Amino acid sequence: MDSSYNLTKDDIHKCNGQLKDFFPKFLELAINELKTYGLSQNVLLYYSYAVQYNLQGGKMLRGTMVLSTVKSLCGTNIPENLMTQTLIVGMYNCNHLKQFIVAWCVELLQTSFLVADDIIDKSTKRRSNTCWYLVPTIGVSNAINDVMFLYTLIYRILFNTMKDSKKFLEIIETFNRVSMTTILGQHLDIYESNSDVLFHDSKEATKLFAEICKNKTSYYSFFLPLKLGMMLSGVELSNLFYSKVESISILIGTLFQAQDDYLDCYGDPDDFGKNGTDIQTRKCSWLLSQALTIASEEQKNLIKENIGHDDNSKVDVVKSIYRELEMDKHFLNYTLYAENKINRYCLVNKLQFSEIDKVENQGKVVGIKTVLKWCLELIINRSK
Repeated sequence: MDSSYNLTKDDIHKCNGQLKDFFPKFLELAINELKTYGLSQNVLLYYSYAVQYNLQGGKMLRGTMVLSTVKSLCGTNIPENLMTQTLIVGMYNCNHLKQFIVAWCVELLQTSFLVADDIIDKSTKRRSNTCWYLVPTIGVSNAINDVMFLYTLIYRILFNTMKDSKKFLEIIETFNRVSMTTILGQHLDIYESNSDVLFHDSKEATKLFAEICKNKTSYYSFFLPLKLGMMLSGVELSNLFYSKVESISILIGTLFQAQDDYLDCYGDPDDFGKNGTDIQTRKCSWLLSQALTIASEEQKNLIKENIGHDDNSKVDVVKSIYRELEMDKHFLNYTLYAENKINRYCLVNKLQFSEIDKVENQGKVVGIKTVLKWCLELIINRSK
């Protein structure tokens, strides 16, 4: 494959567009799998609707990162006639199309987490739509079962389309490992956030927030798509650059989660695509962890008394303290600090390639810088 490291924003937008165009075929893969179980037409229609309702409507950041990474490392363009012909005859094992299948599987993983997260947080909106568990005739019981369906569907599709690939086991293990990491991160977010220790020792709150960002967000949102893109591009797992991508993914993921926490409180629900619930569910968010480091004892006690209740008056008390502490200004300063830290790490200090033995690998990994820069630019000053 020809190498090309000059990825442009137009290339990334094209990757995003191609990913959207591939969705009907990905849905077809899902339905074809369901047809092997002898289900009634009603059941097939139910799950077809479940996939379409929940999987569409997002920014497709993660899936686009997979395609952009492959594009950045390999410089391959899929000729339109080849893609069209391949889709028509259903040759999903074509190497050109495997990246699209893997990319949509990453999006499917994200979707399964979001459906579960909405139930846990008692959210009402997701991607500007009613949360799946609140859709008439669905309910919590069906939605929980559908979370397991969406997650399991990933591995059925990967098996059906990639079982003969030399990368199959590595890809499955990567999905499994990152999924477990995210589930453990979700535990930190749900269970450990309820500890009163956070209010007695602000360092514990800061430490917990960092662990939540690392495990719940960074690995599946950034490291997973980047790693999969590198694997599909032929970068061997022994390549030292994987650990560097992992480190930068944690930095970017931490900023991404902090922004998510800020928008949960300060964002417009119409722009953000969902209603904020972090205060009601007592999440150890960026706002809470930072507020506890600068708040007076009186303010800490007020936060403790009012957080974790689904009561608008109590939520307003917490928000008023955040305003008193000028958390919006602190967040702006944090964003600038985090952006500079990421840029220094990515472009100056750590991403040196002299330690990479093979010249061909040294060349390939340079292209990742462009994808990392795009990720950073995309999340800076986002409103949703």
